[in-house]
Amino acid sequence: MTDGYADMLATHRAARRTALLAGAADALDRLGLRSASIAAIADHVGVAKVVLYRYFGSKDGLIDAVLSDLVDSLLAVDAMPVATWPERLPHTLAVVEQRRAALRVLLRQAPHDPRFGAHVDRLHAVLAERTVARIADVLGPPAAMPGDPAMLARLIAGFMLDAYLQWVDGGDPARQALFLTWLVDSVRSMTRGWWGTKPLAPPDAIA
Repeated sequence: MTDGYADMLATHRAARRTALLAGAADALDRLGLRSASIAAIADHVGVAKVVLYRYFGSKDGLIDAVLSDLVDSLLAVDAMPVATWPERLPHTLAVVEQRRAALRVLLRQAPHDPRFGAHVDRLHAVLAERTVARIADVLGPPAAMPGDPAMLARLIAGFMLDAYLQWVDGGDPARQALFLTWLVDSVRSMTRGWWGTKPLAPPDAIA
């Protein structure tokens, strides 16, 4: 097997895996995380069950792949080097638009499942750690606040993720810029109100 053919095969396999994950996410969103059988998912995607088993090993393996792929993508966008944090928002929104079914499964179903809730926990834990560090860089140590900084960071992450989902499900694309401005203003207001200190740097510097 030549390197060129191996690369082409790997590219084809990666593209097919992506398509399978998208179809599976839609099936899980429609049928339910636990209610959907592997046969029903395969039927929805338009492939034989053996294809899903070959790629993912089991139904649980398939669901893990759907959720971990989305979480990895969201965290990768959040780690983008930018001058100011609002610059990341259009990129995050683009991920959500492409994978809205997977996000609905992650936010609406996975938190209630003892196994798959771990994906939600991982997303919130990483986002919280990053958010606390970014806020502290700009606002300094927090003043007296109703909860610890990680609590604020988790509330911000949850608010933003839910806002993204609500927007892609029912927002007017022509008003996207206005939505993102509202989201930025809301997060800034929440952060300043909870943190209780004046910024050490311009507000836009919170990256």
